[in-house]
Amino acid sequence: MIFGCLFYAYFILVRLCVPVFRPETKQPFSKRTMVLAVFHSILPGIMLLLLCFFAFLHCWLNLFGELLRFADRMFYKDWWNSTSFANYYRTWNVVVHDWLYQYGYRDFLWLSKRKFRTAAMLSVFIVSAVVHEYALAMGFGFFYPVMFFLFAIFGVVFNFAMNDKRESPVFNVVMWASLFLGQGVQVCLYSQEWYAQIHCPRTENSFWEMVTPRSGPAATRDDAAFL
Repeated sequence: MIFGCLFYAYFILVRLCVPVFRPETKQPFSKRTMVLAVFHSILPGIMLLLLCFFAFLHCWLNLFGELLRFADRMFYKDWWNSTSFANYYRTWNVVVHDWLYQYGYRDFLWLSKRKFRTAAMLSVFIVSAVVHEYALAMGFGFFYPVMFFLFAIFGVVFNFAMNDKRESPVFNVVMWASLFLGQGVQVCLYSQEWYAQIHCPRTENSFWEMVTPRSGPAATRDDAAFL
């Protein structure tokens, strides 16, 4: 099933992402092209999210749980029924959440004598954002902190705005709509940067050259601002 998920993810990228983000001619950056690219990326983005969830949190962890005879298989809960992002973060990946709670949140409270609960929560989000962005940077071969900003900024805002007091099913729809849009933004921006790195390769190995984006309005060279 893991290899099936990898093959299906490859199929999604080839059929739904590559034709959009590898155009034959370079296109200048504009708001219209960005919005269209994001909406093109929503469907493959959410499909990749569900594939990653099933492949890693269900298949991969259960595989090693079976091999190591690990009895507690509570790797995730019913995150798809969440009406708040606070509950979504707790149920999406129970393994990581429990580790961050025990060794990040609680230790921070212990060091601060339980005076800075908000700061402790923010520190957990920052650590999670850095680790996720580091993994993507190592995989892609370039630094483009889309995941970091989504986790460290929007993730924190949604965590406080959609807390556990939100129990209406309407907020479940809001959560799913946010996931759809967020995945579309991630797939869109990372795909743009991937092809921008190919068309505009680095001229040197300096730090600023490595962290300078090649796509979008932040690109520093005229030939780099394309989709």
